[in-house]
Amino acid sequence: MELQESTAEGAARETLEEAGAAVEIVAPYVHFDIPGIGQAYLLFRARLAPPFTFAAQAPESLETRLFPLEDIPWNELAFSAVSLALRYYVEDRRSQSWRMHHGVIRKQAGAGPNDPGSFKLTDYMGLPLGAERIQTQA
Repeated sequence: MELQESTAEGAARETLEEAGAAVEIVAPYVHFDIPGIGQAYLLFRARLAPPFTFAAQAPESLETRLFPLEDIPWNELAFSAVSLALRYYVEDRRSQSWRMHHGVIRKQAGAGPNDPGSFKLTDYMGLPLGAERIQTQA
């Protein structure tokens, strides 16, 4: 996040900077704490917005692509938080029931960002979300 920026605004900006994609934020989706590296991840569900394009933005990303859910390259994902968030997304999408996910990612000492089996999720909560998007006045 930048100064004077909300978390949703920061998420949209980061998506544009890293993937070259303009998005409309739909809802908060995942909050993961990673105490071993002093980080918290707050991810949102979003829709691709006009001009409906995307492209890797060096040096942030080497490649960006859209995948059908069944073709997500799980072993190629860079970060455990992203891998877990996508797994919950696939599960929620298939069940047609969106939830807000929260948990703590505990990493083994010396583990890489997404080494399979080198982290575990603790203190997990999956809270059902009601409306797709609640409209409020600014």
